[in-house]
This record gives sequence, structure tokens and C-alpha cells, in this order.
Amino acid sequence: MTIPFVIDNQQHTMADILNDLLRHHKGHSLDVATAYFNVGGWQLLRDGLNGLGNFRLLLGDEPEAGSDLGLREIGAKPVKGLIRDLAGENFNEATLRLVEDLVAFLRQDHVQVRL
Repeated sequence: MTIPFVIDNQQHTMADILNDLLRHHKGHSLDVATAYFNVGGWQLLRDGLNGLGNFRLLLGDEPEAGSDLGLREIGAKPVKGLIRDLAGENFNEATLRLVEDLVAFLRQDHVQVRL
């Protein structure tokens, strides 16, 4: 599999690239560090994520300046961002199912999440 030089979310979307990578690594372990994850991202990637072996997710905070890089205490900022995103969602049966599926996935023994 070849990863495009530029992922522009027009010709090459991040979701398509990540799903292709997940398909090629089915059953393998994956570690991800990201500043942002939401229910919409889960909806786009859940089939591939469910096919993984061990999965570790490290949620951080987006750096706002160069001085923000490195080790620092971030507290609950990533969780607050997720809660803010959920508060802006139109809650219907489909959204509720997505949230329940995400919570069930994150509670599995082979999944670890750190903030």
C-alpha cells in the first residue's frame, strides 16, 4: 500500500487512508497518539478498529505554540472537547448507538486509553 504524499481530504481523505491502513494491518496491534477524536471519526473507522489486535489510544491536547511541545500536564482537556462535540450533536437513535458502540469498544480488554 502506498500512502499519498499529500492527504488533502478531497482527492485523498484521511478516513480512506486510515481505513486502508487498518485493512492491511488486520489482527495486528496499533498505537495512536492524537489531539482529537470524536464520534464521527469512530463512525468512519470503527470497522477497521474492530479488526485490530491490541489498540492503544493516547489523547492529548493540540499544541497552540512551540512552547507547548513536550511533556506537560493536560488534565481533562481531551475529554472536555469530546463532551463539547457530543453536546453539539443532534441526538437521535443513530448517534446514541454510535456512542454506545464507541464506549463498548473502549472497554474491551485489548483496548487501552490514556489522557
